[in-house]
Amino acid sequence: MTRPLLITLILIAYIIYVGFKHKETWKKLSILQIAGVLVTFVGIISISGVILFYGSRFITDAIPGDIIGFIIQFLGIVVIIVAAAVSFAAIAGKITNGVIPITRRGQNSR
Repeated sequence: MTRPLLITLILIAYIIYVGFKHKETWKKLSILQIAGVLVTFVGIISISGVILFYGSRFITDAIPGDIIGFIIQFLGIVVIIVAAAVSFAAIAGKITNGVIPITRRGQNSR
């Protein structure tokens, strides 16, 4: 099994897990809102994946040192993941009128 296929299967399994975990939240949404959230999720994941793939290739070509290149790649991955999470939360919040993002227990809502 190749690494991208394994990562894809793990992502799909996680999406199914989250879907079942928050089924009460999904019931509050219309079909159009659910479709909008799913399209947003897939779009943000796709854009982030492309940026990570081509960005890491660019960094490894531009920086000669392995350790420095790895550190910069790691920091870039963290920035991209945080930006993707914040973007998804903001867009999903607008699509669902605040139903998503789901707040954790003990976390104050804004």
